[in-house]
Amino acid sequence: MAENKLPAGYFNAFKYEGKPGSYVDPTISLANTSEMVVSVQHEPTGRAVFFKAFISAFNESYSSDWVSETVFGRSDPIQHFKQTSRRISLGLIIPAATAGEAYEQLGRVQQLVQFLYPNYTTRNAATTLTQNPLVRLKVMNLAQRSDVDGSSPPPNPALPNNKLYESYVSTSDADRGLLGVITNLNIAHNLENADMGVIAKGANTILPKMIELNLDFVAIHEATLGWIQEDGKNTPSFGAEAFPYGIRLGDDTTPDPDKNVSPDEQARNEQARQNADRRYGVAFAQARFNKDKEWLKAYHDRLNKVDNLDAANRASQTGDMTGLSRDEKYLAKNWANYEYLASAQTGAGLEGYKGQKGKKVQDFVGD
Repeated sequence: MAENKLPAGYFNAFKYEGKPGSYVDPTISLANTSEMVVSVQHEPTGRAVFFKAFISAFNESYSSDWVSETVFGRSDPIQHFKQTSRRISLGLIIPAATAGEAYEQLGRVQQLVQFLYPNYTTRNAATTLTQNPLVRLKVMNLAQRSDVDGSSPPPNPALPNNKLYESYVSTSDADRGLLGVITNLNIAHNLENADMGVIAKGANTILPKMIELNLDFVAIHEATLGWIQEDGKNTPSFGAEAFPYGIRLGDDTTPDPDKNVSPDEQARNEQARQNADRRYGVAFAQARFNKDKEWLKAYHDRLNKVDNLDAANRASQTGDMTGLSRDEKYLAKNWANYEYLASAQTGAGLEGYKGQKGKKVQDFVGD
């Protein structure tokens, strides 16, 4: 497995202590399964370290550097642009629930510290610095490598707005981190904090229960960023549309599912989506959807046998079944259920509806 990938079972509170017993830590599942992690990759070696995303601070600053030139006869100096730099300050909390986890977390902090030192080559008893300690910092989707370098295909900006939103995802791969340098790293072991404390492993050996990291990071842009005026176009466009967060916005020319639809129909569509979410946004959604479809088919078969649907409709509202046939009574008693299920099935087939765990119910419409 490549070192830039989050290994399966990377976070394990009992990796060094045997069986976990009945202990369950939901943060381990969030980190291993949902990939809620922060990573730092050492660029010269490709090695990476991952931490659970207990983020205490994440702040960015963009600084524009200008040179002022005073000219005789002008009220203000002429400003010459030099560069724009991006800096990030990140605070991380690294808790440990067990002695084994405390041991491993201290080891991962140790790896991070090692990433701050350069690469050397030794030849003929002479040591020469060969590579600077550049790193890649990955803070989920907020600090990540831009697509301007062509390393991954960007989403199609011509997609409908809801598809642009659905396609906005991030990866835990450490090599997708933002290139730069760590200029400062502060490590608080909280030995003096009685609420946190340490684990006494043995003679003269302690393991901090909670380590706090604060680092300052200066980004290195891997491509020239700025507004580009292309031949044949009236207005310039930004050279990296998805910089810095990978988001692509739709515009008035992007087709939406409800475009050119009347307000009443838009309201009905939205109600149908909500009905679908209540009905099918649960476990075993596909089985329920198929069962509802069979029931609606049987109901439609009865609708085709009845001549006086208006009477059945009125009876569904008044409750007066006088003079109705057996089929008409059945239709009247189940009319509200029919309208609800029909709306839910319609909503499940509309663009923009998502079912249980992100699965689109429209994926199995017609199965």
